[in-house]
Amino acid sequence: MGKEVISDMDGWKAFSMTDIKAVLFDFDGVLGRTMEDNYRAWVHAFSAHGLPFEREPYFLIEGFNSRRVAEYFLGDPAGRNGLIEELIDLKETHYAENASFSLYDGVEELINGLKARGIKLGLVSGASSKRLEASIGGFLGYFDAVVTGDRVRNCKPHPEPYLTAAKALSCAPSECVAVENAPMGITSAKGAGMRCVAITSTLPERALIHADRTFTSIMELKRFFCDDA
Repeated sequence: MGKEVISDMDGWKAFSMTDIKAVLFDFDGVLGRTMEDNYRAWVHAFSAHGLPFEREPYFLIEGFNSRRVAEYFLGDPAGRNGLIEELIDLKETHYAENASFSLYDGVEELINGLKARGIKLGLVSGASSKRLEASIGGFLGYFDAVVTGDRVRNCKPHPEPYLTAAKALSCAPSECVAVENAPMGITSAKGAGMRCVAITSTLPERALIHADRTFTSIMELKRFFCDDA
């Protein structure tokens, strides 16, 4: 599978790729080119109530489920459950009606390359199961485990989402590599005891310093994981 040993010089703790049994992907900003559409949908929802919603803070907390996003931007969500639910409904409706969904270049080739090597695949996302099913439908069938933000008690940056996926795949966390694009997801994966690589698709490398290694694109990641050295 590509480079058999990744050394400390590559920015990882040395290990053999033969020890890796599963690769777990975030969705928004990693596989799906969705972050801008999600951002615009949140802006629409908050603007309807005369409330601000800022781009950079949102991209930094990507990985939160919808409720945590709404709570974060409300600042003091106590006693505002009705508003939170309304914001989420507005956001999801706007996204469903206006999003122009696409996968990043190289996603299908990467997925097929990993499967051809017998690697188990997981999808670990803060998105709701309803939105994922509407966005990628049959593509979910490529994954051996799918963990969404509405199926866990604690969302990223808590390690629960990644631990749940590892358990569903019957893999130890040390046998898994997570692929992320934001600090919350990196913290979640590392807290679960996994190695984590990051893609600079939505944030600069300086925001992803806690990942074991960074890549500029899915195509670069595919070459590293799947192509012959």
